Amino acid sequence: MTENDLQKYVDNFFENLVLYDDQKNGHHYKDLFKAGIDVFLEKETAYNAYEIYQTFFMIYQITAEEKSETEKITESSIVNEPNTLLELVKIMKKYEENTGDLIEKQRDHFIHSVNVFLLGLAIYAQNENYREAFQNYVLESPYKKYYRFKKDEISNEEFLYRWGVAALFHDIGYPVEIIGKQLNKFINDGVKSISSTYVADTAIDFKDFNEFNTIVKSDPNFADHFTEVYPNAKFLNLFKPTDIMAHKIATDFESYDVDVKKVAKHLDEFVIIMGENGFIDHGFFSAILVLNSYGHLMQKYAKNYDFFFYPIVDSATAILLHNYYRNVLQKEPFELPALHPTISPLAYLLILCDELQEWNRQPFGIKDKARSHVNDLTLTIDNERLDVDYIVHSGSMGLGFSEDKQELLKNVLFIPAIFKRGLNVFTEVDQDKNIMREIVKSEINAPSTLLRNVELLAMKIHEQYIETATKQFNEDKKKKKITKKDEQKFKEKTKPFDQLSSHLKIANIRQARSIPRKLNMIGCELANKADKRPAITEFSKEEVIDLAIFEHDEWCEEKIGQGWTYGEPRDDSKLIHDCLVPWDDLTPEVQQYDIDPVENIPSLVDSIGLKIVRSKIRMLTIEMHEFYQSKEKGTKDFDELPEYIKYSNYKQADFLVKILAELGYDVVDVSAPGKAVELFDEEVVEYLAEREHNAWYKLNVNLGWKYGSVRDEKLKINPNLVEWKLLKPKKKNINRRTFRNLPQMCKNVDLKIVKN
Repeated sequence: MTENDLQKYVDNFFENLVLYDDQKNGHHYKDLFKAGIDVFLEKETAYNAYEIYQTFFMIYQITAEEKSETEKITESSIVNEPNTLLELVKIMKKYEENTGDLIEKQRDHFIHSVNVFLLGLAIYAQNENYREAFQNYVLESPYKKYYRFKKDEISNEEFLYRWGVAALFHDIGYPVEIIGKQLNKFINDGVKSISSTYVADTAIDFKDFNEFNTIVKSDPNFADHFTEVYPNAKFLNLFKPTDIMAHKIATDFESYDVDVKKVAKHLDEFVIIMGENGFIDHGFFSAILVLNSYGHLMQKYAKNYDFFFYPIVDSATAILLHNYYRNVLQKEPFELPALHPTISPLAYLLILCDELQEWNRQPFGIKDKARSHVNDLTLTIDNERLDVDYIVHSGSMGLGFSEDKQELLKNVLFIPAIFKRGLNVFTEVDQDKNIMREIVKSEINAPSTLLRNVELLAMKIHEQYIETATKQFNEDKKKKKITKKDEQKFKEKTKPFDQLSSHLKIANIRQARSIPRKLNMIGCELANKADKRPAITEFSKEEVIDLAIFEHDEWCEEKIGQGWTYGEPRDDSKLIHDCLVPWDDLTPEVQQYDIDPVENIPSLVDSIGLKIVRSKIRMLTIEMHEFYQSKEKGTKDFDELPEYIKYSNYKQADFLVKILAELGYDVVDVSAPGKAVELFDEEVVEYLAEREHNAWYKLNVNLGWKYGSVRDEKLKINPNLVEWKLLKPKKKNINRRTFRNLPQMCKNVDLKIVKN
């Protein structure tokens, strides 16, 4: 975390915080809590995050004290309160860490929840509009036991308590979603092994959901005082979390005429609705778990149950709403507008912070591990605006990451209510030299061409290694750099292939199997010698480096998978290797060991009777660029473009195939069955042109380009970097002409478009 951002704002929050127990009972909870937060911000680890969870529970242990009163508590008591939610937090962490490889998409929620909590403290500290909305919300409710030191003057501790419960525990129900995702992936992986067109719907069901959706009844009079204030609540089951939250929603959204019975009915049926629609809302389960746990603890230890029905229910309902508001309440039959902070301040803040917290989120899912991630951010918060600038150290965040996030929040939350000058989300990414390296491995569509030839190719790889290693060994021998141990290693590694150890054979086979994946990264593929496409006999310098880095990463993955660890000096007997480091930390001499095999790929492939050619999608990319070049004077030839622009064009061509699929079209080889589409309807042309331009626009924004009246390659300024509706008619027509001519361009590269 950058020094001038979140830390500074959190410091401001604590400067204006006085804790009841510190003031009245001689504790030092604030200093302890702040120390834990400082350590966490210095190093955002799970260990440091857990310290924050534990300290929060210690401070807000459920006791019989009336902490809203000004009298000092003279008696000290010990409450052996079970930390039910703390245990659930630990369970969530274990599920995430141990099951991620069985799920396509999943990221950290354990550290994430702490960062959400801290971001909320920062906004509360820096934005007077939000503080006023929260304090007025509390003052206008019937609840009068809020934290205070003077009459009608709310202490900031009231926010700390409610927000802590909402933010720290908003994802404790996530294991339910993990289980659902695992089931879905396992079943669909199984049926797709039969046919790629099969899709199976899966769902989690409860034998008796009411058992889960019930607070243990220790005191039959638990809700009596609450129903005196709200007589209409007598018709609800106030030992039932969904009924409690339905009443809370109907009360808070009274100005929108939200019917409590409709909400209660929907929440009652929500498990069935989720099953029928193939999704799981973990916020729903998190909210119920919070109410179940606190409902039980309050009955057992607290004297005043208002502590449950106001602060805790407020926090739990915010947890429910952080997904439920946009997924349910903004749709039929409720159709609520963007949420105003005066209606439900905690829900408003939780939605905002949960959506914005992207930095340092460890990936666990298969696809998430392969993607680029936000590493850091700069943050500006005041009474007028909220600016979030995500920093990505490697690669980009994909199409429209910043814009989509900003658009989502604008639709769900009424942002001007607290930030009059708005919310701005930016993304800073690495520059051109690294952009090819972040191509997502899970997106590589490598064919199985090599399956019959993999051992032959592995033998050829080994032969080339012997040639390179022998040359290096002889040079080192002349310089007297060789020890007896080095000579023994050299002899072991340069044996004929059939005499190699099993580990070395597998290493060569891994490298051979990787060739189609490497080629796919740069828009190439393997083909028979009879293929009409010209052979690629060498790669560009940029491609060599990108593929060498990919090779090093795969080698590291192989070694780590076999139990090797980093260490110096190297010791093969103990599986310790000094090269298990990022590419940039390798010496040029060691990097050459990855560069050489990459440069040898064309000759290796040739030696087994195959060749490397440009894939037809890559050829279509070039064809489309040449068409654009004919309409835009001064455009460079494709081979002269910077690597990151080539990458951008490859991704756009891939995206184009997906856009066509949305309308029921497939791009196939010219020899495939099906009549080729010769012409698109103008309605289809308009749809495709707009979709393609908006995708291009979002991708280039994430690659660091900005709008400007005059194009500038060095400064990354482009006059066309506007949304479709703002694009000049002349430029729109170029996009339209592209799609009018797309069937012919496909034909030029032996592809065709068919209606599926």
